[in-house]
Amino acid sequence: MALKTVALSGAHLESRSLDETVPVLTDLLAFERIGGGPDSVVLKHPNTPWIMTVHEGGADASEKFGTNHYGVRVIEKSEIDAAYQYLNAHASEYGLLQVREPFNQHGSYSVYFREPGTNTIEIECFEDVNRKAAGIERLGGVRGPHWDQVLPETRFPGRGYVPQALTHGTLAMADTVVSTRFYSEVLGLEAHNAYGDGRVVYVKFPNTKHYIVCIKGEERLVNSPSFRYTMDVESPAALDEAHRWLTEHKDEYAITEVHDIQTSDGTSWFLVRDPDLNWWELAAST
Repeated sequence: MALKTVALSGAHLESRSLDETVPVLTDLLAFERIGGGPDSVVLKHPNTPWIMTVHEGGADASEKFGTNHYGVRVIEKSEIDAAYQYLNAHASEYGLLQVREPFNQHGSYSVYFREPGTNTIEIECFEDVNRKAAGIERLGGVRGPHWDQVLPETRFPGRGYVPQALTHGTLAMADTVVSTRFYSEVLGLEAHNAYGDGRVVYVKFPNTKHYIVCIKGEERLVNSPSFRYTMDVESPAALDEAHRWLTEHKDEYAITEVHDIQTSDGTSWFLVRDPDLNWWELAAST
């Protein structure tokens, strides 16, 4: 029995410093600031339904590598080459680290870089895959366009590339069977086995495009709760029921932790740590 979730609504990022990370996300990736508090900033890409909350973790913020990155998407491969040139030209200004030369992988043409606040970012392009309808439709449509309207160059001028959407985040998983059972039977997400061997699984909420790439590996990464994803339920009563059900079925699904419900600023939520030590938030508006 899956929880009665209604959306994969939020992505959360832990940063060493908001002053270091937020300009990278706004100036280089087209995010816009929509809110925040003393220790966090809330951002949204104009073409993307989910929200990105950046939390300031200070000097103890852990390094996030390939299996804990976020990605935005451009339309044409030439934009990836332009992004590579622009990122290198402005690396000192933004404190960027390890701007990798663009390369092809899993159907995408991508450039990766690390921002100074500990996070790895990908700018990706699926132009070649999208030449065929089958490529767009495969894996629940995650490789197709994530936007109804193209964000024009006038909204993001002078870079040579335009990030059209925040498309995905990533997580590490140790056991594909155990992990995908949690994603689907507990969180109510679709799980698409990318290559049939369990190495890579795309999870997403039904009838939406944004997704999480779950990558199999031997090592379980340990992050703070500030690196997490938010699943919404429809009401505080549904949140109470979700908390009760998760507590009762914790061992059945190898769930590591279920925290108490908290309420503030018109939202109730609680944290769950999955079989791979990844953090999830269940939330409802009050």
